[in-house]
Amino acid sequence: MTLLPSLLLILACLSGSFGYEDLQKKVFVFPSATKKAIVQVNVSLQDPLTNFTVCLRFNPLQFRPNTLFYYSTKPNSNALKIIKPNPGQFNLQIGGMTQIVTLEKPSYSKWQHICVAWNSTTGLVHFWHNGKLLPRFVMRKGYEISQNGTIFLGHDRDSWGKRECFVGEMADVNLWARVLKPDQINLVMKNDEVPNSLVSWRALNYTVRGDIHVEEALHQAS
Repeated sequence: MTLLPSLLLILACLSGSFGYEDLQKKVFVFPSATKKAIVQVNVSLQDPLTNFTVCLRFNPLQFRPNTLFYYSTKPNSNALKIIKPNPGQFNLQIGGMTQIVTLEKPSYSKWQHICVAWNSTTGLVHFWHNGKLLPRFVMRKGYEISQNGTIFLGHDRDSWGKRECFVGEMADVNLWARVLKPDQINLVMKNDEVPNSLVSWRALNYTVRGDIHVEEALHQAS
């Protein structure tokens, strides 16, 4: 039994820092563009995802392509991916299919909040930006996202060394296996708890690799 703490310390040094904690009033700081900086969210999905809502808050430091959220599975490395290639656009990938989402006004260098919800039965996608629902669209009707995958924040595992790594601050990452209603999206925007999440910022099981810092949040929730 006395060897257990030493063993855990060795594993932490080999695989990167890790944690399981309430990150309210905390942020991940990605200080520079490097292929070695990534946050892995440790979650075990028991069933394929046929509905989801993913929400997060971010403040990019640079006007460059940024990978925000990435869920990779063995059947499909681009099972779910949210990219911000420029201030006026998001790219959403589901099952390898890409939909470009254009903002009415580009957002420059400020905190932004997004929620993306998808229903497999209809293929309908709701994309919320700073609390505003953008025009809905349909993609990957009938598709199922495999449960055997891994979530990454700030980088695309398959593009390490490319320019899509995130630089800036990120917070309030949450995932549900259902499509949230508009009133629930408003609660999420205010950092109020919406129950039965698969990934919760209030109890995040994560592994940090590379130069990423967990720091006090200095922004106000919208």
